[in-house]
Amino acid sequence: MIAYNKQQLDNREINLEAEKAFRKQLITQEELNSIKAAYPVELYTPNMYLRIGLFILSLIIGIFSYGFLCLIMLSGANENVFGGINIFFAIASYIVLELLVKDKKHYKSGADAALMWMSGAALIAGVVAFDTHMDPVAIGIIVFIVSMWFFIRFADQVMGWVAQLALLFTLLTGLMSWLLVVPFVIIGASFGMYWLLRSLVILEECRYYKGVMKGMQALALLTLYAGGNYFLVRDTYESWNNIPGMYVKGLPMGWLFWALTVLVPLIYLFFGLKNKDQILVRVGLVLVAAIVFTVRYYHSVAPLEVAMTVGGLIMILFAYSIIKYLKAPKHGFTSEEDDEKGTLEALQIESILISQSFKTGAPGKDRFDFGGGTGSGGGASGQY
Repeated sequence: MIAYNKQQLDNREINLEAEKAFRKQLITQEELNSIKAAYPVELYTPNMYLRIGLFILSLIIGIFSYGFLCLIMLSGANENVFGGINIFFAIASYIVLELLVKDKKHYKSGADAALMWMSGAALIAGVVAFDTHMDPVAIGIIVFIVSMWFFIRFADQVMGWVAQLALLFTLLTGLMSWLLVVPFVIIGASFGMYWLLRSLVILEECRYYKGVMKGMQALALLTLYAGGNYFLVRDTYESWNNIPGMYVKGLPMGWLFWALTVLVPLIYLFFGLKNKDQILVRVGLVLVAAIVFTVRYYHSVAPLEVAMTVGGLIMILFAYSIIKYLKAPKHGFTSEEDDEKGTLEALQIESILISQSFKTGAPGKDRFDFGGGTGSGGGASGQY
């Protein structure tokens, strides 16, 4: 289903692992060169600055092409013609994207990302143009389907996030009449996404999506917390019901949302440290700040400047103490930098090498070619 050449993706990951081993001085330069020669990579992936430049350039070309098309076709036209133009532009952009990936072997080059976003945006705009009064739930479903296709086809991180948010947006808008149920639906859907992604990421068939799925796990953890955060739930409830008095009376089941606000980040940290899960630990640390903000917003214990200064000092001292404590690795943890340049793109390299081993190669020439001897002994020729 993925558009990129799987053999090339495997070779790319083998090269990345070899470079990491070389940086750790586990292999020599000659061995690294041998690995790169045995597993050549033909994918075109420029550096970050070229990616940004190609993205902007492709976007400019696409916008000018779209504007020229509209200039020709939109004279005295209605919404249906505008929708048709958008769909035509979306199809044309997608065809160019497929050719760029298949023939030119672009991989995360910037140009492919620009074409992907232009195609997706034009397709959604074209469908909506045919029905300007389309229900928000229907729009959410369309965005989810389009972004999910691009995620599956091109393993794009941002498209994966868009698909997640579109799904949650669809649930949110579809349940507006049951506002007190919405937080629990968001929590349940986010937990379901996290559990599904954790189950899929260990499968060899999903190894090309492993890095993207890790990013999607982080977003699922964030949306799970957002679904139960007291500030977000209360603010949403007040704004949608247009009841200013709710600020005084409080939120129904407020004690439960306060408990979720405080406990969820601590649960993330506990299981992250227990299972040595970097995603849980990092998300948990970020959400500790959300706890402080929420509590400070409703319960002022000190002036904002004082609270921020004291909190910053405490975090600095805590971080310094942990770094000093973990200078020598303890219980599987260390303060040393993780040499994992492609942490969010790392694959199960063992499975790749195993799959390479079982491929049928061309039969080699028989190394034991006897005959032609001139001296005593079978096949001896007096030289090696």
